[in-house]
Amino acid sequence: VASFFFIGLMSMMIPLCHVFGSLIAVCLFMGLFDGCFICIMAPIAFELVGAQDVSQAIGFLLGLMSIPMTVGPPIAGLLYDHLGTYDVAFYLAGVPPIIGGFILCFIPWVHERQKLKER
Repeated sequence: VASFFFIGLMSMMIPLCHVFGSLIAVCLFMGLFDGCFICIMAPIAFELVGAQDVSQAIGFLLGLMSIPMTVGPPIAGLLYDHLGTYDVAFYLAGVPPIIGGFILCFIPWVHERQKLKER
């Protein structure tokens, strides 16, 4: 969850980097937290769907991740054409990971509630 929040936050901080060193620091932290996210993707999928369907869940997650990665750059280009800056594109790119991290906070609550229903 923390990795999602920091990925979104680092995306939003890219336009604020006016010195090359600060951009390197932001990209370093973004890469670190992105690596953490990729590492925890499989255990999260395992928790959500169980051992039987984990491979299908990971494939579904990767398929869903491909949509914004494919559509995002042309949309950023359109925003640049209209606004003359990429700042808004970076700010908008940071919103979904923050929302996703917020939603992931509810997984333990939903999981516990499901266990109570089974009992």
